[in-house]
Amino acid sequence: MPTGARSDRGVWRRLASVRLAPHSRALAYGGLGFAFGLILTLVGYLVDYYALYKSLPEAIGFAMIQGLHRVTPVHFFTDGFAPILAFVGAAAGHLHDRLRYHSNHLEEIVASRTEALRRSQERYELAARGSNDGLWDWDLAAGTVYYSPRWKHGLGHDESEVDDSPAAWFDRVHPDDRPGLEARIQSHLAGGSEHLVAEYRVRHADGSYRWMLSRGIAVRDEATGKPHRFAGSQTDIDERKKMEDQLMHLALHDPLTDLPNRTLFFDRLSHSFKRARQHKKQESLAIIFVDIDRFKNINDSLGHLVGDRVLKEVAARFRACVGRVIGTQADDGDPGPRPRGERDWTVARMGGDEFTVLLQGVSLREATETVRELEQEFKTPVTTEGRELYVTLSTGIVLGPGEYERPEDLLRDADTAMYRAKAHGRARCEIFDEKMLARAQEQLRLETDLHLAMEREEFHVVFQPIIDLASDRLTGFEALLRWRHPERGLIPPAKFIPLAEETGLIVPLGNWMFTEACRRLRHWQDLDPRFRALTLATNLSLRQIYSPALEEEIFALVEEAGLDPTLLHFEITENTLIEHPRQVTKILLRLKRRGFKVAIDDFGTGYSSLAALQSLPVDLIKIDQVFVSRMCETDRAREIVATIVGLARALGHESIAEGIESAGQLRELRRMRCTLGQGHIFSPALEGDSVESEILARYYPDLPKSPRREAGQRRAR
Repeated sequence: MPTGARSDRGVWRRLASVRLAPHSRALAYGGLGFAFGLILTLVGYLVDYYALYKSLPEAIGFAMIQGLHRVTPVHFFTDGFAPILAFVGAAAGHLHDRLRYHSNHLEEIVASRTEALRRSQERYELAARGSNDGLWDWDLAAGTVYYSPRWKHGLGHDESEVDDSPAAWFDRVHPDDRPGLEARIQSHLAGGSEHLVAEYRVRHADGSYRWMLSRGIAVRDEATGKPHRFAGSQTDIDERKKMEDQLMHLALHDPLTDLPNRTLFFDRLSHSFKRARQHKKQESLAIIFVDIDRFKNINDSLGHLVGDRVLKEVAARFRACVGRVIGTQADDGDPGPRPRGERDWTVARMGGDEFTVLLQGVSLREATETVRELEQEFKTPVTTEGRELYVTLSTGIVLGPGEYERPEDLLRDADTAMYRAKAHGRARCEIFDEKMLARAQEQLRLETDLHLAMEREEFHVVFQPIIDLASDRLTGFEALLRWRHPERGLIPPAKFIPLAEETGLIVPLGNWMFTEACRRLRHWQDLDPRFRALTLATNLSLRQIYSPALEEEIFALVEEAGLDPTLLHFEITENTLIEHPRQVTKILLRLKRRGFKVAIDDFGTGYSSLAALQSLPVDLIKIDQVFVSRMCETDRAREIVATIVGLARALGHESIAEGIESAGQLRELRRMRCTLGQGHIFSPALEGDSVESEILARYYPDLPKSPRREAGQRRAR
């Protein structure tokens, strides 16, 4: 086989080993090159053979010519035409394929990027049209700003009404907000912040100002870091700011009266206190603490809706009255320090029927004048739903800052002075002094000790005998509560009973006392049959009367002790009957049905009418010791006692005189035919064992002595 043919087959094998892509130009170009090479080879052969044939003798045959051809250079050259041109054609075709591939790929990339850019621009335009944001783009080098149509429309302008200068933006910003906006922009451009975020007010085309929020970022030169472009958005947040202001107002104002609430009042007080301290003014502010007297009666009798209308009218009068007296704008805005006048004021509702007035830059005279104006204002009745309601006020005044270290102490002492005014009869004003604080602190300590006294078993029951004045016979006892404090000794009932009533401790304390008294009476009845007719009187407080389980608890205790209910007398003060006639009458009727007897205590100190007295379910009338103690001193007191005794007799009730201390008083009461009496002239109140040895033994000398028993000696638990 010719060597050229072998070499051709090798080239073909190499070309066949290359995997060509469909429609590859390398194969086509290689085939064309190979075909062209074959043609050149054939032509070379023919030319070489012909040249040899012409140049050699005619006797030389074809075989000789073929042999000579193989050794000529033309042979080697023509044999390589086909593979060489095939390789060159394939290489050219491959290069063409790669060029075409990269060209097509580049076109695809350009088309893809162009489509992505188109979609991005489309999304941007849709987002810009659909959002509430106006766009701005500031060319810092040229000093021009592009404002989007949304930016202009957001301020009520057409596109042609706003030029491309920065002044078109900044000149519309509220004068109070412009310095802050410019400072933020300069700070961001100087590299002080990563982004611009600023809230400010911008003038609308209608002349109003609306709140806007701008966000932006500067584009900086990579080499120098100097900004050359500044772009961002502007969002209308006017509704949001209005909502925030409304929420802030609701958080700091009373929803009923729209007055500042406790939080805002204390904020204003704190800043006023701080300013007064800085200016070293000892008495430059005053707090007036006001409480509406007997407001609960309005709510209970007329309903809370009427009560709310009264509160709104009271609040309006407060503002108007204080404004007339002080004469400057009320300080009832947002919290936080800000420049204020010297005579600012704040009227606030602390809650319920309590109001406070903060006066700044005033003297004690001006504060008391304000209170007098308030009192004068409410001499005119409050009219609501066709009713005229007369409202009175209990007020307390405190001046500061003085020696006060904390503003809340001023409020505390104003409250203390107000409660002092209530304790002195209501419808009055009290100015705070140090004695009030001492009394308030003493009251707080007493309240704490009162709670502990129940746990420490410091209470005990004493008994004062009740005597039949006509026969000088022992008829029963009144059970009284005593508190023996481990440090203060014996605390008077007048000091701790009202506190127990106020705190609600009177209910468990009264139940315990009644239980101990019943057990002691049962013990005496067991000593001698003659004692089974002895009665037992005990007091019922208002808190106990309103206790829903009162009737059942009392009857259960009486049954447990095995006592006759007719021997038990419950004493109700006259004032309790007057102030709560329905509830008290209802409870007393239930007790009467159970067999218990009822007495009116402290009779003569209240204002009960004869008609009311005639209809009340009572059995006894108890004359207050205030009148008994003065019988021998004044004719008026003696006549009052005689009238009460005669009234009780006319109504078919027994009369009891308490606090009898002298023979003259006893003589007068017997002359008036008062039924019963008790007092130190007979015996002071004694504990159970002492009653047996000193009272029972005195009225029953033949009573056999018995060992002391522990019944009735248990303390409060």
